[in-house]
Amino acid sequence: TEALRPKVLKKEPGILKCQQVAALLLAADERTLPAIAISFFAGLRRSEIEKLNWSEIDFDENTIEVKAPVAKKEKRRFVAISANLRAWLLPYNQHEGAVIQSPQIHRSGVERARGGAGIIKWPDNAGRHSFASYHLAEHKDAGKTAFELGHPDPRQLYADYRALVKEKDAHTYWSITPQDVSNITNIK
Repeated sequence: TEALRPKVLKKEPGILKCQQVAALLLAADERTLPAIAISFFAGLRRSEIEKLNWSEIDFDENTIEVKAPVAKKEKRRFVAISANLRAWLLPYNQHEGAVIQSPQIHRSGVERARGGAGIIKWPDNAGRHSFASYHLAEHKDAGKTAFELGHPDPRQLYADYRALVKEKDAHTYWSITPQDVSNITNIK
């Protein structure tokens, strides 16, 4: 006789709530904030952000270039810069240089920001999973979200991230901006 196999329940991707993301960004120091914003509002992997150079962030075209050697699947892609991400990045914009000075400095900066924001439970890939969930809820287009993330097939993405976020929360997420953006200019 064959033994019964237990059904393994698939765990939903962990995401942060809008208030947590806003608090995290407000608690972040200037060395950590750009990378956190890129993680949550562009969906880049930590390994991709660790190798990202400011010269690959194009504010004229509103894109971030993820070069093939850096991308998980070794395929170059361009990720759109949302209006709120642009507002977070412009004050820190540099002509060139690493977005993250070192992985250790970044990790300790994120830990301090988490503490300052009161975020105790940190889901795996919180930024990327939050991006995917809120992007899918906002745009209602799994193909577009998969494209931004560099996924070849939107079906799995749709199955994993559908219905994690309500539409009104997605609108709130994409409106998280710095408090004073009126005097930001592009100096690149």
